[in-house]
Amino acid sequence: MVEDKPISIGNIAYVLGMSSKKLHRWYQQVLSGFTQAKQQGEISKNDLEVKEQGEKKIIKVSILEEKNLGKQMAIDEKQINGTVYTILSNRKTNKIALMASTLKTKHLMKLLSNFSIEKRMEVESLTRDMASNYDWLGRQAFMNAYHVIDKFHIIKNVMEQLQSVRIRYRQEALAKRREIKETKQKYKEQIFANGDTTLQLLAHSRGLLFSMPNKWSEQQKERAEILFKNYPELKQAYRLVLKFRRWFTPPNGKTTYSKTREKKKEKLIELISQFKQSGIEEMKNIAYLLQKNLSQILHYFIEKETNAKAEALNRNLQRFININFGTRNIDFFLYRIKLYFA
Repeated sequence: MVEDKPISIGNIAYVLGMSSKKLHRWYQQVLSGFTQAKQQGEISKNDLEVKEQGEKKIIKVSILEEKNLGKQMAIDEKQINGTVYTILSNRKTNKIALMASTLKTKHLMKLLSNFSIEKRMEVESLTRDMASNYDWLGRQAFMNAYHVIDKFHIIKNVMEQLQSVRIRYRQEALAKRREIKETKQKYKEQIFANGDTTLQLLAHSRGLLFSMPNKWSEQQKERAEILFKNYPELKQAYRLVLKFRRWFTPPNGKTTYSKTREKKKEKLIELISQFKQSGIEEMKNIAYLLQKNLSQILHYFIEKETNAKAEALNRNLQRFININFGTRNIDFFLYRIKLYFA
């Protein structure tokens, strides 16, 4: 069966010695059951019609399966063909419970209201990113669930702020060079001991700022020394981010959650204070981010839950797009998504 795995129809056609387009058309119209499902109204039966700014709009709901709800759920978004879909999936089974072409809480809540309250009350945890719409949706739909903001989303946001400091310095260097050249003055490029110019130093430092110091190569160690000597603010920002990344390391042994949480909370509040006191705008942004989501970040230490399964599901969806003629027929594509992922 084609839907047992996200396999390319082109590969099957090659083995059978026939045209991949012909097999794709044959599969779509005859073998997959898509034509019959369309005739019976199964394809768009869950679509939601809404009225926005006086105009009617159809929200495509390709998957709405109560049976796929479980104790551990994840919510994320995926862009397909320029349209962003909300995907609610079961972290244990990797099956999708809801897939709809909207990010709006009121529309998603209306769809989730089709699931029984009893089933929704069984959800114990919900992993998500920091989007406020998913926060409010989770509170309304899954009243018994605690929220865990995905560790990797948080670190990604923190690293983006750190890189923003580097980019800010690089933009300043570019502006300075431009101003000198516009006044037709002679511009002398500074060359550092490792052979980098100012712009090269800031460009080549991107990778080392993502890495832990013990992972640096000899070349990166030399570059880091030059970078931090010339840009002490960047050194300060890097050290603060490093402290936060180390804070996220789960404790060893059988430490109870309550003890771990209290210790981690105290340390995080201390870190937030350090971010604020740094005087660096980007670090203040991190402080605000952490303070706003403090409780949900600390929930990570209950079971060390992340959104990794949801991200893996996103990658599988992308692979599905890449190997199966893209999404030219969106209805057929979403039908196949349902067959395989729900």
